[in-house]
Amino acid sequence: MKPLIGIVGRCGLTVSDEANNIRVPEKYRICIIEAGGVPFIIMPPQKVEYESSKPSELEHLTLEEKDILIRQLELCDGILLPGGLKRFEYDLFILDYALKHDIPILGICLGMQIMTMLDVNGQQVLNLEKIDSNVNHAAYGEDLVHEVNISKDSKLFQILGVDHFMVNSRHRMKITDPGTFTIYGQSGDGVIELIERHDKKFAIGVQWHPEMMTSYDHRQQLLFDSLVKAASEE
Repeated sequence: MKPLIGIVGRCGLTVSDEANNIRVPEKYRICIIEAGGVPFIIMPPQKVEYESSKPSELEHLTLEEKDILIRQLELCDGILLPGGLKRFEYDLFILDYALKHDIPILGICLGMQIMTMLDVNGQQVLNLEKIDSNVNHAAYGEDLVHEVNISKDSKLFQILGVDHFMVNSRHRMKITDPGTFTIYGQSGDGVIELIERHDKKFAIGVQWHPEMMTSYDHRQQLLFDSLVKAASEE
């Protein structure tokens, strides 16, 4: 049976009808299907419009709202924390649940940054600052922007078989501390691009967008393949 991969829903605005929505970009869905998984969206539990809400001003998750998340997470063989513009308390709850239950998890861009925001006691920390570099990391629309160098001790090296490659770059913030994770890759200007935890079945965060690169760098699909493979293992 194919493993179920939960993709965390992100808020957004449909310009055509000016309606707020919770969505999953097609590229993530297709990469999971290509890898042999069954994607489904993990829906946020609060009765708010997330797109028009400030994360810091929302009430904390109630027990009932946490239970709504748990019922969805219990279905997940693996989890994808996707990119986006806003992070919410439900992101951290999902991360904490995945790590405690050793559910394979992949974080991309914002998803990777979220992975660093829980300390060893499960308390929220903020490890972000604005990038000040001669590299334009907010190069939206460009296929390849800068090189990433990764450690040969990383799981990603085992997956891709190379220790450096070019990536896209679509973010303005960088992490300053990996939290409970370990740094395994950086760009030439020192921005952290790869974090992993080797005490878990599969827990990897990348700062670039591999789902946008699969058409011209087929190795990037291997990252999704590895998530689905880990989710398939007992």
